[in-house]
Order: sequence, then structure tokens, then C-alpha cells
Amino acid sequence: MSLIKDTKAAQEVKALNDFHEMMSNDPTRACYGPKHVEVANEQLAIQTLLITDELFRNADILTRRKYVELIESVKNAGGTAHIFSSMHVSGEQLAQLSGIAAVLRFPMPELEDLEM
Repeated sequence: MSLIKDTKAAQEVKALNDFHEMMSNDPTRACYGPKHVEVANEQLAIQTLLITDELFRNADILTRRKYVELIESVKNAGGTAHIFSSMHVSGEQLAQLSGIAAVLRFPMPELEDLEM
């Protein structure tokens, strides 16, 4: 029998809570916004990627390809990726943070200097 904690929605809520906790306790190990996440991925720093289904399933083919490749890159580097439903409250909360965020393996204080 499947437990509630094993559901996709519960995993998304936990991932979002982990992100918020990291932003509060160690903000150099969390980032959000396309540019910051892209730079963190180039450094193989992403432990957990959070992305809304609206970005992942974007109507623009180039944009969609960019996010599909980002997810594959994170997974290939040993990270995890969560695609949040825009119909769930956790997806709505993520959408308010630009629709994309990440918990990092190691601190990247240089991300704070980047323009969003």
C-alpha cells in the first residue's frame, strides 16, 4: 500500500520546503530564476531542481528544449528534478519564484552578484 508521503505531491511539497529552509539558513546554497539556476548548473552545483510544468511544457520549442536539457543535465550530474504541477499549491508557490529554483550541493555566493 502506498503511503501519502510517497506521493508526487508530497515529494514536491518536501522539496519546496527544503528550498525555503535552505534560503533561510544558508542562502548561498539555494537559488532561483533562470539565469541563477543556469549558472549553478554549469558548475554542476544543483542537488535538487524545482521547476513548474508550465516552464517544462512551454509552447515555445526552444524554451521547452532548454528546460528538458537542464533537467537531463541535473540528473546526469547525480541531482534530482521535481516538475511541479501548476494546479497544486506548491506549484503556484514555485511560480511566484519565477517557476524555477534549486538547492545547491555547495555554496555559490557569486550568484548573488548576477543580475536576474
